[in-house]
Amino acid sequence: MTVTFDHPAAREMWDAYFDEVDQLLAPLGPDGRELRSDLEMHLRDSLANGDSAGDEADRMAHALDRLGRPIEYLRPLLADSYLDRASSTYNPVTIGKGLFHTLLSGSGKVLAGAGFALGYLTLAIFVAIALSKPFWPDNVGVFRFPDGEIAAGIVSDTAGAQELIGGWAIPIALGLAALTYILLTKALRRLLR
Repeated sequence: MTVTFDHPAAREMWDAYFDEVDQLLAPLGPDGRELRSDLEMHLRDSLANGDSAGDEADRMAHALDRLGRPIEYLRPLLADSYLDRASSTYNPVTIGKGLFHTLLSGSGKVLAGAGFALGYLTLAIFVAIALSKPFWPDNVGVFRFPDGEIAAGIVSDTAGAQELIGGWAIPIALGLAALTYILLTKALRRLLR
């Protein structure tokens, strides 16, 4: 719906505000358009019922100030939308965006977001181990040292150590990465419910 303003500064503030809203809501599709419409209606009501002192630009600035910056109240919605989509598509980019918005939303989900981010970091480590084995076969795997100590992963000093799994390090690490990915994404889906 087009809103008309008598004061050009009021129109500029309105347009700038809803340009930011549109950028943030673009990933939400039809839900984003509906939310934008609700925000426009809320802002129009705020302008109509707010303080009548000052010109139109002053009233607009005051109404926008009361409403707050879009990123502050839209970030949790974006986080939920991305994570909901990621839990069904298993898309790592969408997962990353959802975790990013969750961590920055400042809500109680920060701890859960940090836990999932740590889980996905673990997954990346398993992939790095699998990809490193062909290049550094003497330093990647599971090693038993003469004193009985066992080290796994990428180990810098393997002098005197016995490699226990050899070439199986690649499929085991990739299998653990895939299992971690599936379990984390399913847990994410369960958390969103």
